[in-house]
Amino acid sequence: MTDTRPAMEQSSVGEPLVATFDGWLVHPNWAERVISRAYDNLSPQQRRALVVTNPYSYMNVTRSREDLFDNADLSPDGLVGEGAAALTRLLNANAFAPTGRPALYLYRLSHKQGVQTGVVCTVPVRGFGDGRIRIHENVHDDRASLLTAHLRGVGATSSPVAMAVRSTAELYRQLLDITSTVPADLEFGSTAVRHQVWTVPEDCTDSLAAAFDDQVLYVTDGHHRSAAAVRALEAEPDDPTLARTLAVIFPDEQLHVQSFHRLATDQHDRRAEDCLEALSEEAAVTPVFSSFAARPSGPGIAGLYLGGSWHRLELPPAIGNGAVSRLDVERLRRTILGPVLGADELSQQGAVDYLPASAGFDELARRCDAENRVGFALHPLSVGELMAVADENGLMPPKSSFFAPKPRSGVFLRVLGRGATSHLPAS
Repeated sequence: MTDTRPAMEQSSVGEPLVATFDGWLVHPNWAERVISRAYDNLSPQQRRALVVTNPYSYMNVTRSREDLFDNADLSPDGLVGEGAAALTRLLNANAFAPTGRPALYLYRLSHKQGVQTGVVCTVPVRGFGDGRIRIHENVHDDRASLLTAHLRGVGATSSPVAMAVRSTAELYRQLLDITSTVPADLEFGSTAVRHQVWTVPEDCTDSLAAAFDDQVLYVTDGHHRSAAAVRALEAEPDDPTLARTLAVIFPDEQLHVQSFHRLATDQHDRRAEDCLEALSEEAAVTPVFSSFAARPSGPGIAGLYLGGSWHRLELPPAIGNGAVSRLDVERLRRTILGPVLGADELSQQGAVDYLPASAGFDELARRCDAENRVGFALHPLSVGELMAVADENGLMPPKSSFFAPKPRSGVFLRVLGRGATSHLPAS
């Protein structure tokens, strides 16, 4: 498990926190084929099916080992080669078009919980080390390493790191002014989530970027991409293109957080009834008759699925006084996953798996039955709790929060002038 924060001597102070980039946008006629759902929203089986049925989905560019079939080259070089070939296929088909000037973009998601409008830009990678950009989660080293190889070898990025900024009246005013007077360049999605993209007019760009002066950014989704950006710059500190990374920044008040549920393997390989007895010795466990009754009613309460049955679990008290210690994900890790199940979430690969709450309780139960795992359904944390952890320089376990809905991959393209884009100017 790895800390994303770089040990860089140089600071990003003096660099603009938010800057334009000479980006590319997916052509509207190609949007349906190219734009892909968020990586974490899909299982490996779903991702495999997607790339087989649609060679133009951007998911082909960003595949991981678990997304490939048994006869594929699973080495980092092989995966980077696959991604570069997929990007070349998209470029040869003219699926993306350059916007022709350095610009900022607005990305709006409209859904049943409300509306969130973010600014798509680049941010300084050194900001992760000097406090201008703050993180809150640990990352898995192998995933971060693969994304670093993708970044350095494929030649473009299309999945912006999602961030939050504390809302200001000036930022809200500018977002509303621009989106109400300028027609959207791109619209896609469904009745559940509608996506709209605007290129910010040149005469509004400087004032919008200035609205972020002296602000702090908080990573909400994309800790592994953040770690990859840091590692790439550490490997090539003199490459100016790698000194900034693609981001989308939303006002904190517009964001909605869901849980990432845990699926743990009992490392002691006990029968379900013995495992349940061991859990009951450390926490209050109450049988319930349905998944609905097991839904966590608030912080400190979790749903427990074990051996085909649902239970209500009251988490033991926090160990420590920091913002991280008080979170349900950390209380579960330190009092149940490790001590009772022997599942070290931070160092044992595969001991704990994750399922976004949007997948549903039936899917949690199905996977636990199929994989002989113990399921824990958690109450979501708040954006304020996330920011408090980041402000204390703390780190949660991986997959502690799930922001939904998410920006899609395959909408924007930031060309890096290497790999599949070595013949193009970097943006």
